[in-house]
Amino acid sequence: MVNIQVVWKGPIKRTSGLGIASREYVSALRRQGVNVKVDDSPVDLKKGTIKKRRVLIYHQLPSKLNIARERKRYDRMILNTVWETTRIPRSWVPKINKFDAVCVPTTFNKSVLRQSGVKIPIFIVPHGVHSEKFKPGNKKYDLPIAKGRFVFVSVFGFQHRKNPETLLRAYWEQFSAADKVLLVIKTNGYARHETGQWIRNRIENYKKRLGIRKKTAPIVIITQFMSPSQLKGLYTLGDVFVLPTRGEGVGLPFLESLSSGVPVIATGWGGHMDYLKDGNSFLVKYKLKSPQISMNSRHAIARTFRSLFSGNGQMWAEPYLSSLKSKMSLAYRHPDLCKKKGRQGRLNMKKYSWNRAGAALKKVVEMK
Repeated sequence: MVNIQVVWKGPIKRTSGLGIASREYVSALRRQGVNVKVDDSPVDLKKGTIKKRRVLIYHQLPSKLNIARERKRYDRMILNTVWETTRIPRSWVPKINKFDAVCVPTTFNKSVLRQSGVKIPIFIVPHGVHSEKFKPGNKKYDLPIAKGRFVFVSVFGFQHRKNPETLLRAYWEQFSAADKVLLVIKTNGYARHETGQWIRNRIENYKKRLGIRKKTAPIVIITQFMSPSQLKGLYTLGDVFVLPTRGEGVGLPFLESLSSGVPVIATGWGGHMDYLKDGNSFLVKYKLKSPQISMNSRHAIARTFRSLFSGNGQMWAEPYLSSLKSKMSLAYRHPDLCKKKGRQGRLNMKKYSWNRAGAALKKVVEMK
C-alpha cells in the first residue's frame, strides 16, 4: 500500500492574490482527502507496511528553490506557478524543467510556458471562487457618496501591470462632475514607503501632469485593510468592475466580481480570457507591446517590477484608451445591460469552485 504525503511550500500567509490561492489550494486538497503539510514541518514516516511517497508542491518563483537539495527529500516535485506576459523569464526555463510537472491555472499560462521552452508535463489546475460567499445578495459596502450614482469598482495592487494610469485617465476624460458616476479603487502598495498617502500623491500628480484642472467626477481611493465582509460588499456596491490590466495569469478579482453578479470591463487578453466572455463582460481592445515601452513613458505611476517584466521577447497587452472609455461609457449608459451580464457571470462562476481545483490538483499529485 502506498500513501502520499504532500508538502506545500507557498506564501499562505500573504494577503495577496497569490497568498489567497495558496491557502485555497491547500484547503481544497485536504477536502479531497489528501494529506497536506504546509512548508516543511516534520513529517512522520514510521517504519511499517505503509510506504509514504513524498510529493513537494512548490507555489513560489522557481528561481528561489534549491532543486538539487529538494530532490534528495522528495519522490516527486511539482511546481505550481502563474505568469502574465508572453514569455516567462529565460532563467526560469532550465529550473522549471528539473521539476516532474508544472501546474498552471489557465490555458494562457500553458501556452506561455510551452512557447518559452518548458518541456515537462503541464497541467491546468484552475483557480476557483466561493460562490456561496461572493454572491449578489451581500450587503453593500457603506459609502454614502455612492448613493444615486453609477459605481465603477476596481481592486488591484498598485503596480504598473495593473495599469492604474489608463483607468484614471479614461475616467477623468470620459466623465465630468455633472455625471452621476463614482470610481472606487481598492489598492495597496508593496513597500513600507508606498503608503495610502503616497499612492494618493502619485495619482494627484499624474492628474496635474495631464493638465486636468477642472473639477472631475469623484474618485474614492481605499488603501486600508478591508475585512472579508467589507470586500464582498465592495463588489456588490459596484454596477460594474473595471480593470484595464496589461496582463493576468488568472485575475482573481474578476472571478469574485462575476460571482457577486457584477460584470467586468477588462482587457481582452490574458489568463482571464478562459472565463471572461461577451456574455458577462465588456472586453477592451488592445495591442501587444514590450513592457519597457509603457514603463519608460511619462504615464507610469506605479511600481514596475522591471526585473520580472523586462526580459527579451516579453510582451503584454496595452489596452487602447479610446476602447476603455467607450466600454465605460456603454456600461454607464446601459445599466440594464450590466445587470444582464452580471446575471450571466454569476451563472458562469457556479462551476468555478475551489473543490473543482482541488480535484484537478489531486489527479496530478497521484500520478506516478
